[in-house]
Amino acid sequence: KTPTQYTIHHHQNLSQYEVLLVGEVIKIIYSAHKIRTDLPQGEKAGPKLRYLLRRSSKMTVLALIYGAMNILSFVALRNISAGMFTIFAQLKILTTATCSSVMLRRSYSMTKWRALIGLMMGVLLFS
Repeated sequence: KTPTQYTIHHHQNLSQYEVLLVGEVIKIIYSAHKIRTDLPQGEKAGPKLRYLLRRSSKMTVLALIYGAMNILSFVALRNISAGMFTIFAQLKILTTATCSSVMLRRSYSMTKWRALIGLMMGVLLFS
């Protein structure tokens, strides 16, 4: 066994949800660090972070949907093969374009539709 397989095999107490949570916490810490390091000289990070949190309340719904999608990805991978999961994941591209054209009445040229289909097919062929 490789060291990675050994570690994963002997630490099965971690659930995929805990791994996702740790990943999200790492992203938050990194983002806060980048905000702090990009501030002009003399400006404090605390007020800036509080301002950003207040102004991004609308993004909370999208963040929760994103988190649910990550969790559901693990559920899907337990129930279908990785190949089928890849196909369904790539169908999100076309589904999003179709929904935006139907719900938002947005029109796409045939060139864009062909590009979307080509992108999806390319990812499917090489994954």
